[in-house]
Amino acid sequence: MTQPASYVDQPRDPRPTDRVVTVLLLIALIVLAPAAGFMGLLTAMATDSCGSGNDCNEGLVATGVFTSAASPIVVALVALVWVVVRWRRGRTTWWVPLVAALVAAGTWWIGALITFGAVGW
Repeated sequence: MTQPASYVDQPRDPRPTDRVVTVLLLIALIVLAPAAGFMGLLTAMATDSCGSGNDCNEGLVATGVFTSAASPIVVALVALVWVVVRWRRGRTTWWVPLVAALVAAGTWWIGALITFGAVGW
C-alpha cells in the first residue's frame, strides 16, 4: 500500500539532538573558519626566500594565498546556507558542518600547496 503524495511532501521533524549538535558544530565552524583564513594569509610568508636568487611565480603565490585565506570562510558560509535550507525542509543537518570542515581544510591545503609550489619548496 502506498502513501498519498501529500504524505511524502510533508517535512519530517528531526530529533532535538540533531538540532543541538548542528548548532554546536556550526558555532565551531564559524569560529574556526576566520582563524583558518588568517592562517591562510600567513602562507604568504613563504615568499621570504624570493628575490635572493630564487625565482618565484608571484601570480601563483597570490592565487595560493587567496585560495587558502578565502576558501574556509566561503565554505563555512555555504554550509550555513545549506544547513538553513535542510533545516527548513525538516532534514537532518548534523553532518553538514562536519563535511564543510573537511572541505575547508582540503581547500586550505590546496591553496597552501599552490603557494609553496610557486615559491619552489
